Amino acid sequence: MKLNLRQLQKRYIVLLLLLVVFLPVPFRMKGMTKLEITGLDGTRITTDAYTLTADHELMLDKEIAERALGARIGWEKQAPLPTGVYYKDQVAVLMYHHLAVAPLTLYPGVLTVGQFDEQLRLLKQEGFHIITMQQYRQFMLENAPVPDNAVLLTFDDGYESFYKLAFPILQKHGCTAVNFIIVSDVDHPNKHQVPKLTWEQMRGMKRAGMDFYNHTYNLHYYGIVDAEGGTRPAASALLYIDDENRNELNEEYYRRVTGDLAHAERRLKEELGNTDSAIAFPYGSYNDKLLEASDSLGIRLKFNIGQGLSSRTTMNAPRINEGDRTLAPALSIERLKHPTPPMVLSVNSAPVHLTGAPPKLRKGRLMVPIDALSKALGVEMQYDRSSGSLKLTHSRNKAG
Repeated sequence: MKLNLRQLQKRYIVLLLLLVVFLPVPFRMKGMTKLEITGLDGTRITTDAYTLTADHELMLDKEIAERALGARIGWEKQAPLPTGVYYKDQVAVLMYHHLAVAPLTLYPGVLTVGQFDEQLRLLKQEGFHIITMQQYRQFMLENAPVPDNAVLLTFDDGYESFYKLAFPILQKHGCTAVNFIIVSDVDHPNKHQVPKLTWEQMRGMKRAGMDFYNHTYNLHYYGIVDAEGGTRPAASALLYIDDENRNELNEEYYRRVTGDLAHAERRLKEELGNTDSAIAFPYGSYNDKLLEASDSLGIRLKFNIGQGLSSRTTMNAPRINEGDRTLAPALSIERLKHPTPPMVLSVNSAPVHLTGAPPKLRKGRLMVPIDALSKALGVEMQYDRSSGSLKLTHSRNKAG
């Protein structure tokens, strides 16, 4: 017996309806699970106004959080700061690359020695405080304070000019800086390229307080990503495999970048004795898999080339490009004095310390991190993701 096309379509539709009816409810309701909340005063709240961040941090609608905690929650711009304080509890991470004695007309991204010297002089004169990488690490990972108007100096690519030109100026001003190294360029010098640092030069500068970290082993280039020869940064793209007429699979990409970063970490440890890690992504380009690969290797501090100040909620920190020769030193420093005021989370008018995700808008609702708010109030939070339940209780260790 043969079935025509219309009969097949009818049977297919019936089969789909049967699947919808008889599949378990949790499967059919995926993404629509309600959260059952027991508030601080015992109030029961059922809501779907919640979300989870990529790090599985629970975010609640602000009004729901206020009901559950019995508290007022604020998310507003920071109040005006005292004269001479441009920002606080944040760090301006400045980015440089290469220095030259005289201006290089064709390369506006190469700062002159005189401009760099003047920038450092003005930073100190205008009340900025240049911090070490150790201070930055403790600020980001250990909740340590930093001075108001804190600045971290970073260089990319490991040019020899860092040793010959920048290092003497940094010492003159009593400053330290970080250089992110393309490690393969050190292991395999190319006489046709702009000279790069040697391991011996880095060891000497490290003893004087400079730091050297990961800029990948050999992923600082644009790789081919399609049959037409289009290119993208190799560290963040699925490269094209010409012999097989296809792009890398996600698993292949992950193995490639993880292997490269691990190799760079190993060489930095072998040659410089590094006991901690940080990475600046080539061209500032990254994706979730690259972030995951970095985390898997214990590289928690990450840097890109976005504009803005760094705070504890930005483990992948933006950097401000100060290596622009076309911008006078006075103007480059003046930009740092007028940052956009940050938003501040508060509960009952007291500021909340944020180490995870900040509040964000979702479908017109302000979602707030319930864990950070609970800690600020001394409230214990029991969240069971599998059952979709959240219980808030007064902490047993709360004073009084």
